[in-house]
Amino acid sequence: MELGATDLAILRCLQGDARLSLRAIAKRIGVSTPTVSARLATLEDLGIIRGYRERLNETSVFLVVRAKLPAAEAVAKELARRTWARRVNVARGGRILVDATVADPHEVDMILETVASIPGVSDAEHYVLVRGVKEDPLALLAERASANLACFECRGPIKGEPVKARLDGREVYFCCRSCERLYVEKYAALKARSSGTFPRPKAPRPRTR
Repeated sequence: MELGATDLAILRCLQGDARLSLRAIAKRIGVSTPTVSARLATLEDLGIIRGYRERLNETSVFLVVRAKLPAAEAVAKELARRTWARRVNVARGGRILVDATVADPHEVDMILETVASIPGVSDAEHYVLVRGVKEDPLALLAERASANLACFECRGPIKGEPVKARLDGREVYFCCRSCERLYVEKYAALKARSSGTFPRPKAPRPRTR
């Protein structure tokens, strides 16, 4: 899916300062505040925006965890469950790269003990970061950018042009019309239950001889 000009403008604003208010972003890029709010919600739903970082008085640790090759995925998932693991990536050869953050430097020992206790871990190296030299946003936003989408119903990858629907002002995306129909039906039923109203049952069709 190719991102529109408004999406790219919002992403550039957030890369410059993730603390910008919706109103400030809207003023910078020349759209309404509700438009920014709706587009941000969609970008978050699609996984394009995964979080907003702030600089606090914390300790950053970089871990290189070596796991037995068959267990690498399971080890990575176990690490990803930890709140101190801010980013987890699997590399070749059973290596798992982890960006960790702790509020107290003494918690680094706790992290190492936790990593060593995970089944499948061979060993681990850790580096306490002293200072940053360069920290650009990971995403490279060119004049045109695209994103890989997952179907909102079956969660499978969307190949080609997605099927779009708009529900309560938000865009949702599907791989096919069948998934769109299933999702819209579930959404309508959930909305009816939450509002206390239920659709009338369909009248039975007359029999024909």
